[in-house]
Amino acid sequence: MTGRTQMWEVDVPICHPDDQRTGIHVFTGLASDKNAAFASARRVVDEALEHLQNGREIPVPDHARIDWAARGLRPGWELRWERAKAHQITL
Repeated sequence: MTGRTQMWEVDVPICHPDDQRTGIHVFTGLASDKNAAFASARRVVDEALEHLQNGREIPVPDHARIDWAARGLRPGWELRWERAKAHQITL
């Protein structure tokens, strides 16, 4: 762990339980390491699902800063966290 905040991408495979459709949900944001990136991605998914269950819009970050968000979350699709991969983004 570097302890320095850097940009990360977390790619989470997704699948639809009723058919063979698959895809990848991509999350990006600042984190100090891979574990923090995974934790942030999971956190925003949980927040997004909570908002959807309560009939509210999914929160998006302020455009003036870079932050994790779960825009375009597909309700009903399963996120395969056990197959997720994270890597640093070089700017």
